Amino acid sequence: MEACMKNKLALLLSLCLTPIPGPHASAAGDMPAGRAAQFAASYKQEAEGDLRAAIHSLEELEAADYFVHLRLGWLNYRGETWNDSVSHYRKASKLAPQAVEPLLGLMLPLQAAGRFDEAIGAGQSILRLDPGNYTALSRMAWMRYSRKDYKKSASLYMRLVERYPADVEMLLGLGWSLTLDGRKKEASQIFQRVLLLSPGNPRAQTDL
Repeated sequence: MEACMKNKLALLLSLCLTPIPGPHASAAGDMPAGRAAQFAASYKQEAEGDLRAAIHSLEELEAADYFVHLRLGWLNYRGETWNDSVSHYRKASKLAPQAVEPLLGLMLPLQAAGRFDEAIGAGQSILRLDPGNYTALSRMAWMRYSRKDYKKSASLYMRLVERYPADVEMLLGLGWSLTLDGRKKEASQIFQRVLLLSPGNPRAQTDL
């Protein structure tokens, strides 16, 4: 009887100490070793400054892989091959239509290539998914400002300032958008706020 009880206790103890697989337990097993190695090689090559090799390490991987396209979008952006970067970011976005990050990535090569209308369109797609997205709003505001569309840039900067009232860079963007849109009284109030937060800031010292 005692031996039987000991055997049962030993069995129970072994069951208690056996790890129970969690929901992600098979994740490592689901990733082929070759794929993981190619990603690792790509990151190493990028760190060494060999962007062409970093791209090549991933080009033969699964064509319908979100992470491959997201990374190739970034690497081609860094390598200033704008069209390839745009293509990969768009493929990533199609593979994950609710994801914001490929659209944020897409804005970069479009801006760099001077394709501002398309970049603004990507920003608008982001705002439909994430209406208060800081990065999309700030990039769109800057593009509107750089194209001298001061009314729209002021509107975008205002949305940012409502969410981040002490963000000096966004306040300056708003102040200068208002100034160049002829709304100098409103601009003066914004510049006063900048000087409160950033005393002596030369970009806020105007004759308004």
